[in-house]
Amino acid sequence: MKYIYFILCFLLFFSANSYGAVNNKDNDINWFWFFYERTNNLSGATVVYRPFYLEAVNEDNLFQASLMPLFFWRYKKDERSDVTTGFFWLYESTDYKHSNGKKDYDSGFFPLYLYGKGDRDKDNYLFVYPIGGNIRGKFGYERISPYFFPGIALFFLYPPSGFFTWKTLFFALASAIPVYTEFEFKDYRGYAILWPFIAWGKGDQREDFRFLPFYAHNRKVGRYDNYSYLLLINYRELYLSNDERYTFFFFPLFGKKWSKNERMKSYTILWPFFSWGYDLDKNETSYNLPWPLVQIGDSDKPKLKKRIFFPFYGAYETSTYESMFIGPLYFRIKRDSGYYKSEYHVTCLIAWLFKREYPNGHEYYGKSWRYVKLWPLFQLEWNDAGLYSINVLSLLPFRDSLGYEKLYQPFWTLFEYRVKPDGEKHLGLILRTYYQVWNKDFFKMKIPFIISYEKRRDSITEFTILLSSFGYEKSGKGSYIKFLWIPVRIGEGDESLTSQNTESNYDGYFSTEHVMYGFNPFHGNYRDNNMSNRFYYTTFF
Repeated sequence: MKYIYFILCFLLFFSANSYGAVNNKDNDINWFWFFYERTNNLSGATVVYRPFYLEAVNEDNLFQASLMPLFFWRYKKDERSDVTTGFFWLYESTDYKHSNGKKDYDSGFFPLYLYGKGDRDKDNYLFVYPIGGNIRGKFGYERISPYFFPGIALFFLYPPSGFFTWKTLFFALASAIPVYTEFEFKDYRGYAILWPFIAWGKGDQREDFRFLPFYAHNRKVGRYDNYSYLLLINYRELYLSNDERYTFFFFPLFGKKWSKNERMKSYTILWPFFSWGYDLDKNETSYNLPWPLVQIGDSDKPKLKKRIFFPFYGAYETSTYESMFIGPLYFRIKRDSGYYKSEYHVTCLIAWLFKREYPNGHEYYGKSWRYVKLWPLFQLEWNDAGLYSINVLSLLPFRDSLGYEKLYQPFWTLFEYRVKPDGEKHLGLILRTYYQVWNKDFFKMKIPFIISYEKRRDSITEFTILLSSFGYEKSGKGSYIKFLWIPVRIGEGDESLTSQNTESNYDGYFSTEHVMYGFNPFHGNYRDNNMSNRFYYTTFF
């Protein structure tokens, strides 16, 4: 296996980094089959070593990925936000700069550690499992400090017979219980022993106590007052500005909620399966008989209409949102956020139609955008700004928005055709065994190991065969004949083919949507024309 890997790296080296490769100020693009791809122009730079590494960069904007979701993927937006995620979402780090200039950094690998650092003392924290520590700004508290998790010892004292067993699940739950915990939010201070079973706390207006499963009481002056006995009998008082509301619940047999002015009342039996009620102030009625199979609801404040008869038919409407399904055959979602309108149609989980309309335009979607997928046969995408893309096959059973297709899709694509908003076109056949890129001033094609051809304006800049071992190349430094990869100069070069740094006429932007469909995710100027070689050596040697 190691010999195959070495040969692949050897072939990629000579194909992707052949002598005299043209670096043009308008377009610098190179590739080797579906393993390697590089683009470097005024719109930014992209380099991909499939499936190991992907990087798309423009000045301070960056997208990186390696074997996602196994290793990592990273999104960086200027100096404001830098987020890295990996190991199936178990790891995440966020480096963020607030509008006031304050820096804030958080990272964590669940459940092993959480770490934070910032310009303020209250942003600094460290939690290490199973010892404990401080966690700040999470789970609705300014500070949570759990200490010692002895349940982890159960895995060593009584090893479970398998990973997916009830014993393993019980040990995992026991391992999440700390011996002692402190909570802090504004003036509130709380404490717990063997959380969540024993806990108490107090602030100027808030007070809590619980000793589960026997008794629990929490209240906030002028807001609520709750009691629980044996986790079965629950009573709640909620104080509104113009009313009081009460809840009695004997879990799970019977529950009742009502208001002091008797304008709201609801009931539940065998919760959550059967419930019904009304609210005259909202002109609201609701029926779940039984939930989730039959759900009927109407309301004016906020506007709501719900009719669900699962699994046959369902409809849900608000003032800005609408969804509907017919059995397992058809789903539809419509949304009007004010900023844009969208529609999503899914038929039999294999036919997808997405629409978006932006009255003021969008950097990626334009003013009108469409996406069609017939899984797993093909996907098609276009907008009114000049974007067009089609791929056959399309193995991912969803629309990718994270970059998986940019990294993996060429491994299974039989036919692909893309048109970028700037007019550049891409055509590939049978896993890019034949691949070409062109615009009005440029044409380049390759068949792996066999032939490479490139023409810029009226000048042929490359014609090589047999892994670029024989042929002709022309750059700004000269014209060359190659024999067994050895270049022999035969003429003068063309200075117009020399890479130049030219300022961009438009500002940069970053969007995961650009990453996922293969055209460059940035607009702006990139000033490192040797990026491909730099990442080549760090990735393979």
